[in-house]
Amino acid sequence: MRGILLAGGMAALLSGCVSTYMDQKADLRAGGPQAREAAARQQYASAKAQNTDLNDQLVSTQRDIDRNERRIAAAQTQLSTVRQDLDRARRSKKLSDSEYRRMRAEADDINRDITELDFKMKAGGASTPADAAEKERQIQALEKKKAELERAIQLTLGQ
Repeated sequence: MRGILLAGGMAALLSGCVSTYMDQKADLRAGGPQAREAAARQQYASAKAQNTDLNDQLVSTQRDIDRNERRIAAAQTQLSTVRQDLDRARRSKKLSDSEYRRMRAEADDINRDITELDFKMKAGGASTPADAAEKERQIQALEKKKAELERAIQLTLGQ
C-alpha cells in the first residue's frame, strides 16, 4: 500500500512539475519575459521623468521662496527708513501729532502684515502654484501700500 501511495505521490508531483514546465515554456514562447521587462523599463522611465519634473519644480519653488524672502527683507528695511522719516517729520514739526500717529499706525500695520506673510511663507514650505500666486499678490499689495506711505511722507517733508 505504501508503494502505491508513494508512486501516486510521485506521479502527482511529476505532473505538477511538467505542468509548470509547460506553463513556463508557453510563457516564454508568448514573449512573457520580454513583455515584463519592457513594462518594467517603461515604469522606470516614467518614474525617472517624474523625478526630474519634481526636482525642477523644487528648484523653481526654492527660487521663488528666496526671491520673496529678499523682497520681504528689503520691504522691512525700507519700512524702517519710513519710520525714521516719520520721526524726523514729527521732530521738525512738519507733521501734526494726529498725522504722525495715523502714518505710524499705517507703517506698523504694513510691518505686521509683512512679518505675518514672512512667517506664513517660512512655515508653509513648498507651496502650490496657486499659493505662490496668492503670496505674490500679497507681497505686491504690501509693496504698494509701503510706496504710498513713503510718497505721503516725502510730500510732507517737502522732498
